[in-house]
Amino acid sequence: MKKVFAICLALVMVFSLSITVCAASDSFVSSPSGNKAPVIEEFENEDDGCTANLDITSYGDRNELSEADKKEMEDAYNQIKNSTDLTDMFSGLNAIVDDLDILPSDLKVSDLFHIDIKDCLEHDEHGAFKIKLSADTLKGFAGLIQYINGEWKLIEDAKVEDGQYLIFTADELSTFAIVVDSTKAATTSPQTGDPTLAVVAIVAGFALCILTATVAVNKKKA
Repeated sequence: MKKVFAICLALVMVFSLSITVCAASDSFVSSPSGNKAPVIEEFENEDDGCTANLDITSYGDRNELSEADKKEMEDAYNQIKNSTDLTDMFSGLNAIVDDLDILPSDLKVSDLFHIDIKDCLEHDEHGAFKIKLSADTLKGFAGLIQYINGEWKLIEDAKVEDGQYLIFTADELSTFAIVVDSTKAATTSPQTGDPTLAVVAIVAGFALCILTATVAVNKKKA
């Protein structure tokens, strides 16, 4: 009986630990848009001779990108996912934390997307783009950061208008992340840790239930 009790206790500990880890927050919040990419409403190009259009891709659709752009987006995602908080990943966000008077851990990413040029005749310079996006993930907007050449930078002029439009200027196009104050962000359920841990928790829970039922049945037979 002592052995059975020890096994039960161990399973309870594993189950509790798994639930705790799964519930731990990371540097993302779930997108109320279902992780769809924002929509490009309009844009201006400072080069009047450029015929470019812009294409925007969500992280979930990254397989549609070129291998280089896909890798860039995955590297950006992993940096965010593995950061303790976003200010550890990119110190430029400390000014936002100070301005909003919040904890560094309150900053989360609500959207990760890639913007690329298409339908453009080849030339050396495309010029800067002034872009207007609509997104469902702008509540609590804190800033827009861009991942370019393996580093993050803050888009200084990014601002939200009418609560649903994000307007900013980009000299180059690559992967972008919308950063929000998670205490104000409009999200669905929080995006949590490694989903494999959730599987561990569920399996442990089932095992505990089966073991408990087996012990109870054996007691009755005895």
